[in-house]
Amino acid sequence: MKSYKTLTALFFLMQCSLIQCSTSAHADVVSTAQDQCGGNLWVVEISITPVDDYRALISKYACTKGGAFIDGQFYEGGEPAELFENGNVEYSYAGQIIDADNKIVEDHVGAGDALHIDEVPSGFPHLAFVVSRWGASNNYHSYVIYSTFPKLKKITVIERPLSKFQANKKNGRERTVDGFYINKAGDYLIDRLTTKGTDLGTSNASQKWNVETLKLAGDQFISVNIRQYHIDTYTRLK
Repeated sequence: MKSYKTLTALFFLMQCSLIQCSTSAHADVVSTAQDQCGGNLWVVEISITPVDDYRALISKYACTKGGAFIDGQFYEGGEPAELFENGNVEYSYAGQIIDADNKIVEDHVGAGDALHIDEVPSGFPHLAFVVSRWGASNNYHSYVIYSTFPKLKKITVIERPLSKFQANKKNGRERTVDGFYINKAGDYLIDRLTTKGTDLGTSNASQKWNVETLKLAGDQFISVNIRQYHIDTYTRLK
């Protein structure tokens, strides 16, 4: 697998404002997060990953309905308090890309309940972000793919890649993508759910899905196969 050296800073724990936490288009992301939060929004972590001549920045935000961070400790009612996700705190993430001169070249990679750089197969030439959103009835993932050489270029967005749960006969986590794989010919492939060739359902539960295999061809992904999807019989293409 291809991996990156990431520097993670659990730093300022500062309350966000549009001036402190963002510039230009990224300000819209923070503003939306503040509106959705309905409380106080704090930067609690920033991860920095060097990729070729660029650095990928992923910011983790904490939304609290009360209390405050003081010197790294969270307080409620003037007393030290523990943080409980989906209790007194909710987390969200947003990403940016900067160049060697510290200039923002991609102000909004994506935002969601989770955001990370995927560990892709060895030799995979592009930078792959996974943006995830958690719902009451289903979890939703997207890949955002960039070329970083010789210049930064957004390649594509791949919606609904299979999760570990969907790709391994219910053995695996719904909140983890199954990821890219290599076939016998040495091609990089990714499988995703699609409604192509199906009747649209009235809900996620009633929707019938096909699985579409995409192949990396230079700086684009092309569809090479669409077949019926059944969670008990799904296999990767050989």
